[in-house]
Amino acid sequence: MMDQIILTYIVIMATGGVLQLVLAFIGYTNRHVFAGTQTFAWLSLFSAIYAFGHALELTSTTGEGVMFWVVFQYLGMPFSAPATLILVLQYIGLDKHINRKTLFLYYLIPLLTFLFISTNNYHHLFYKHVDFVMNHGALLLDMTVGQWYVVHGSYTFGTLFVAALFLIWYWIKTKTKHWKQILTLLIGVLLPITTSLLYLLGMTPYGIDPVPIVMCFTGLLYLWAIMSTHMLTVAPVAKDYLFESMRDAVIVLDLSRKVVEYNPLASQLFPALKNGKRIDDIMMYNGEILPFHNSVNEDSVNELEWKDRDKYYQIRISPIHKRNHIVVGIAIVINDITELKQVQKQLRELAYKDGLTKIYNRTYFMEKSKQAIMENSQAQDCTSLLLFDVDHFKRINDTYGHFAGDDALRHIVSVTQGLLEKDMLFGRYGGEEFVLLLPGYSLESAAEAANRIRATLEVSSFHSKGDALTITASFGVAAKRNISNPEEALSVLAEKADLALYEAKRNGRNSVYVEINKEFREQGNIYSVK
Repeated sequence: MMDQIILTYIVIMATGGVLQLVLAFIGYTNRHVFAGTQTFAWLSLFSAIYAFGHALELTSTTGEGVMFWVVFQYLGMPFSAPATLILVLQYIGLDKHINRKTLFLYYLIPLLTFLFISTNNYHHLFYKHVDFVMNHGALLLDMTVGQWYVVHGSYTFGTLFVAALFLIWYWIKTKTKHWKQILTLLIGVLLPITTSLLYLLGMTPYGIDPVPIVMCFTGLLYLWAIMSTHMLTVAPVAKDYLFESMRDAVIVLDLSRKVVEYNPLASQLFPALKNGKRIDDIMMYNGEILPFHNSVNEDSVNELEWKDRDKYYQIRISPIHKRNHIVVGIAIVINDITELKQVQKQLRELAYKDGLTKIYNRTYFMEKSKQAIMENSQAQDCTSLLLFDVDHFKRINDTYGHFAGDDALRHIVSVTQGLLEKDMLFGRYGGEEFVLLLPGYSLESAAEAANRIRATLEVSSFHSKGDALTITASFGVAAKRNISNPEEALSVLAEKADLALYEAKRNGRNSVYVEINKEFREQGNIYSVK
């Protein structure tokens, strides 16, 4: 009669086999996540065959029955070791050399092992001698190993040992936060090695192979890891060592929009990030849904920008594909482009602003003026333009230096800007010459505005190298009504204002001269050009 302990062993082995079938089903249903999940399904199937085969071997009452189930076990057991190594390589990202040719090489020795044990009666390469002994009610195999058994054992131990080394190396190198997953895989590799070694040394109870028994434990461990850490059921597309070194914030989602992975920069931006949570539930920032929330999908690439206070971000949302173009997840990459935006702003300013005074340069002033004249001409209002030039500017540079000259120009701009109305356009015409466009201003109103600027400059001063300096300016003013061609009108206004400015310079400076206008009378320092 069979011993109760043997019956217990059989029940545990069968339970382990069931667990391995459950794991194989989980792996199969998630086979599109990444290649390692499919390998895990095969590994679980091989382990289930091994566990069920050994349990049925222990229930056999004849030598033929025992040998049948021994051969059956070798449909799974020798293939488990290379499958484990392949799974580890795929998990840590070293699977680029795994293809059909290399897979054949990985499984060549297991295939030969199954062939040799199936035909052992003809050559005895696997078992030199086979006998059976009754132990506690169970008929157990008592054999003498052959040459190929040594090859098979060496390959199995060597393969599992290499897999363990790769896992340890990866753990040390990346300092991965997924230590629970790594530890689970490591136990799944080392435990069979240890128990198998004890079996070969004759240190196991009743001389029974304990590996199928520990499969019950490893199966439970794998099941726990899958449920608690999503091990092997989500694509490890974002490797820790890559994440840690990236300068962009990265969030990886699975196809159900759950967070699979994120790097430290992403967690800084969004403290609510957590693996396993749906992106819909956590993509809130300062109480508002982020602008890229509705752009998350697996069908296309989306690019957009997001501004948070004084920071600018470029967001790229794209599907993650396997090598066969099957979508396995979604990647959100958030790049801080604040510096780029600042450079772009500076370049835009250089395109339309004067570098020294920060007002419009001549080219951009002319473009803006054409637009303003066109808008003003539709209302049939008068448009005025004034040019003014710093008096004796060369003397300032020669006496106090060019830095003092720069200070003088900035002082003029500061004073003038304080007197401008909202609709006036102000620009640097060239050198020490400035220009103002006054849409809707008559010649008289423009001349009065020019005189206010002139008078304010005359009584104000600026400091350069500790000295208080005063400067004056000469003004030329022109006006035009009923404009049909803005470009032509602007050219005419500039020419007439330049002639008036020339007269102001020629007649003593620090004055405002206007183009000829019979209805305009002399007043103060304002003169008509004749």
